[in-house]
Amino acid sequence: MTLQSFINSRLGIGLILGIGKLIPPKIGFKLADWVAMKITSRKETQMVRSLRANQWIVTGQKLSSEDLDAQVLNTFRHIAHVQYDLYHNLDNHQATLDRMILSPRLVDFLNSRMGGTEGTLIVAPHLSNFDLAGRALALNGFSIQVLSYPQPHGGYQWQNRLRKNIGIDISPTSTESLRRAKARLKAGGVVITGLERPLPETNYHPKFFDYPAPVPAFYVRLALQTNTAMLVVACVGTPEENYVLECSDLIYLEPNDDPVQEIEKNAEKVLKAAEPFIRAHPEQWAMTYPVWPFALEQMP
Repeated sequence: MTLQSFINSRLGIGLILGIGKLIPPKIGFKLADWVAMKITSRKETQMVRSLRANQWIVTGQKLSSEDLDAQVLNTFRHIAHVQYDLYHNLDNHQATLDRMILSPRLVDFLNSRMGGTEGTLIVAPHLSNFDLAGRALALNGFSIQVLSYPQPHGGYQWQNRLRKNIGIDISPTSTESLRRAKARLKAGGVVITGLERPLPETNYHPKFFDYPAPVPAFYVRLALQTNTAMLVVACVGTPEENYVLECSDLIYLEPNDDPVQEIEKNAEKVLKAAEPFIRAHPEQWAMTYPVWPFALEQMP
């Protein structure tokens, strides 16, 4: 079993959940730092190499090997901190509401659109405490369906149950969940899905940070079929150890007679709106799968 598969397994998630709930913050964040250092020291693992390659691309391929090592350590520290923060406050709904600040712009968008005639399809990059952000949206009274990674197993199933417990309609992407998402969007509802976790097999490679990437693009067809506006929503950690949920402008997609161009060009439009959030906070981008496989061989 690889380190990444153990962390995402039922045992790994259960261990993190137990530690997060029981250990006070002063000790919990120190333990998170220690775990991040241990993970980062295993430079040969696929998880570390993937994050290293991703960070190299989004920082403009300018970092030296030593600077890239430091960037990867900072990123794993942030990942470990937000994971502890998530599980420590799992049952403390008030703490979640206090820590997650919804930008006025996002609140205005959601309030003005929910229950209207046009649905809203939100895509979210894996920035900072994105899981806590979803819980905060539910606790603020926003009814949403989340299309999660298809065919989850082990720890992912457990995580999905935790999300359902707070009222989030979490549904792994499938024919049935997409049918429900279409109905929700046509009724003026809100659907959320992830933006950039790479797919092992895909026919589409839209450009992301100027390079083709095997990232999801199914949401393009979903938005076009339902005449839905799209919105990039990003969670950003602050120096005060809180989080802000920010958003892009509304994005309207354009039909194209070429089916491949229709998917890729519209996906690029959405990805381009997400890039500034990641570029501004690369050390908070928790993507540990290789978004650009070529970078695994080219990074310093």
